[in-house]
Amino acid sequence: MTAGRFLCVRGILVVGMCAIVFQLVSAMPARSDEEDTPARSSLAFKGANLCVRCHRSEQSDWVDLSTTATWRHDAHSRSHLALLSDNPRTQAMEKSLGFKAEKNKNCVACHTHSALEPLIEEETSVLHAGISCESCHGPSEAYFEKHMEKSWRFLASSEKEAFGMHDLRDPVSKARNCLSCHLGDIGSDRIITHQMYAAGHPPLTSFEIESFSNAMGSHWKRVWDKSEKIQRQAEAADYRTEGACQSQRALIGSLVALQQSALFVGDYATAAKINPKENVWPELALYDCQACHHELQIPSWRQKIGSGDLRPGRPSMVHWPRMLSGVALRQSGATTDVDSLLSPFATGLNLRPFGSPDSVAPTLEELILSIATATDALKKWNRDETLSVRESALIALLCEAGMRTGDFESARQIGWVMVLALKSTREWPENVRKAKILELTKLLSLEFPHPAYPTLSDSSLNGSSRDDPFWKTTLAVTPRVNMARVHAAFQMPPLDDTLLNSLEFLPESNDTQKEAIAPPLPVP
Repeated sequence: MTAGRFLCVRGILVVGMCAIVFQLVSAMPARSDEEDTPARSSLAFKGANLCVRCHRSEQSDWVDLSTTATWRHDAHSRSHLALLSDNPRTQAMEKSLGFKAEKNKNCVACHTHSALEPLIEEETSVLHAGISCESCHGPSEAYFEKHMEKSWRFLASSEKEAFGMHDLRDPVSKARNCLSCHLGDIGSDRIITHQMYAAGHPPLTSFEIESFSNAMGSHWKRVWDKSEKIQRQAEAADYRTEGACQSQRALIGSLVALQQSALFVGDYATAAKINPKENVWPELALYDCQACHHELQIPSWRQKIGSGDLRPGRPSMVHWPRMLSGVALRQSGATTDVDSLLSPFATGLNLRPFGSPDSVAPTLEELILSIATATDALKKWNRDETLSVRESALIALLCEAGMRTGDFESARQIGWVMVLALKSTREWPENVRKAKILELTKLLSLEFPHPAYPTLSDSSLNGSSRDDPFWKTTLAVTPRVNMARVHAAFQMPPLDDTLLNSLEFLPESNDTQKEAIAPPLPVP
């Protein structure tokens, strides 16, 4: 099996700022679990050029019809540029891998939105190129005409999904949709192989759904941004906006990432058992890169954190989904932990290096059930008067996890959610929260856009300009970052009486649909 994904625009790898290159995963069976991924829909894509006909107006009372103008400035819309053989990086990869990216249907399927679309020869002024409308909202064959009817507005999400439209207001569905590319999904042939890494594929970063979505920018209107008439109609129809508050949605996304990472390995192992010739075992890209590609310095943080249930020296699954999902499980009140849920994989990997298809394709019912229970609990944490207190409790858990993490990508994921929580809580003075946001943002390179693996030795992007084309950037597997500084950054000042007396509380909001009681703080 050869497959992969490649997303690199102007030297960055971020959601809304990345694209994906991947090759065909032949003879790959779909999973039989009920939670079908969006990419396996049998409905046809009609093409974003039809969407543009309406979604290019400057004014609308119901939807943001300037979507086209907004989306054209997002890197997703230019993701197909990485398929074109007009830059040294793509040329080198194509020579090594033996295929033309722009003519490989799986590359096109992820860099655009359908393998059935005509091959893209150049960037156009409309959004039929790149990752566009139907990539996220689902193939529009069944809902295209229906969604223009007024009655469509207040249909239940389940009714809209019956027509093929993805429910992106549901944090689980939204995260699964994004992670099918940003982490991988065997059922939709999205896997980055070790061969592609060797050919020059840049490393992929950890992924935090809410922070990446915020960086992408809004090309939609929320209910409270619409007219009073529309707001009254929405209220009368009990129209549901996003479930839970932003930090809770981020935690839900981390649980989906944990599940996807387990399914990623399990599904490949199943495919390798069915067709071992096409799906060669082991596929080294299934494992955590830094399990092998790491410093040999002694002492190191790797030694301090240990290998958990794994024998020393054995590769592990992708590590970054673990730490934040552990926080999410605790925040949800779950009685299990990540190590327990992943113990079948550890057992398989301990039997032999890299495990075997039989040993690492365990049943995942317990993991799926536990994550479903935890996400349901988190969805119930709505925006109410206790939000600030809950965010403070979350910050305590994030600090604890951040001070235990031993790798940069896990720390970065925790840092993104820490920033979200600091913007919502009022338990610390505003200046303290702003200072902490600035510290974490600078140390972990949380700002957008950002390079995939910054060296952090200075403010430059490894000597590259943000205006350079993506192929000019230099990306390192392991950033030169002092983990002791990272651990120190995840310490909040205690709330003693002196500090409490100096609290600069922000005004409360009566709008229960807002993201937080306190207005968001700008990221420094």
